[in-house]
Amino acid sequence: MPAIRANEVLAKVLACGLCASDLHIQDGMIDTVRLPYTPGHEICGEVVEVGTAVRGIAPGTRFVAGIDVVCGECRFCKSGRGNLCIHRVRMGFERDGGLAQYCAVPAECVFPISVKIAPEKAAIIPDAVSCMYHALRQGQVGEGTVICITGIGGLGLQGVQLAKHMGATVIATSRKDEKLALAKSFGADYGINTTCQSLEEEVARITGGEMCDAVFDNIGIRGSVNSALRLLRRGGKVIVIGYGEPELAANYMDLVINEKEIIGIRGSTRDELREVIGLVEAGKIDPYIYKTYPLDKLAVALDQLRNGKELGRTVILPHENADA
Repeated sequence: MPAIRANEVLAKVLACGLCASDLHIQDGMIDTVRLPYTPGHEICGEVVEVGTAVRGIAPGTRFVAGIDVVCGECRFCKSGRGNLCIHRVRMGFERDGGLAQYCAVPAECVFPISVKIAPEKAAIIPDAVSCMYHALRQGQVGEGTVICITGIGGLGLQGVQLAKHMGATVIATSRKDEKLALAKSFGADYGINTTCQSLEEEVARITGGEMCDAVFDNIGIRGSVNSALRLLRRGGKVIVIGYGEPELAANYMDLVINEKEIIGIRGSTRDELREVIGLVEAGKIDPYIYKTYPLDKLAVALDQLRNGKELGRTVILPHENADA
């Protein structure tokens, strides 16, 4: 049972999502992580105890945990961009996370959520849902825009729902027909199977040669950004979300002559997290969970994620019998 500081709450972890970042941590790609530690950054919990300095949070409160613990004083925090805080420390990265039955959570990271939202769905809001929301806003997605989401999966399926809510025409890509079918069930207008269809030719056909206003790269391999650039109209944006390799490749002539943009994104702001919680509570967005696992099957769940066996986000339920 973790001890809590004055400004923290003790949380019973109801659910904790798994992310490709958890694999990157295993692989040593994220060098700020120090052992021993507890991973898990997509947390839905219930407050069990509050620290002596905590105000306005009562035991029994259902909440999702904001990932970033921020300073509140740097130029980014003061301008509303706390996701870029110079001094940020992250749940499940630089401090212990939620892949446990109980965890300590800073009071500033407690975002209440309705008990009507299933814990496994709530858990993925701070990352899989809010991250895509932040990305779509960075891509200026709105009514009438045409976008492509490459690599439909744990994030992309949430992105389809959000983009449709924003009024966009959505093209989804995957190497699996099952994922494309899921994307269409959440509102995707078109699906392209990249194992048997030319991505560039299909996007040109769908758009009448005008191509996309924005492409959202959830793949994150060396050539995926360059592939995304070819799908853009002049002045379009590639929003880079996935990061599977340390370097990217880009055609400078295409980028410069056509005034295209490559934009990296991470996480979301706290205001965006609040907005997404509101969308979920209002029933406008339904976070998609492919499968849940009990805590003692965590290694199995991570292996399934690494091997590409999952069709969407997977979640650990520390206190319950899961479906695996």
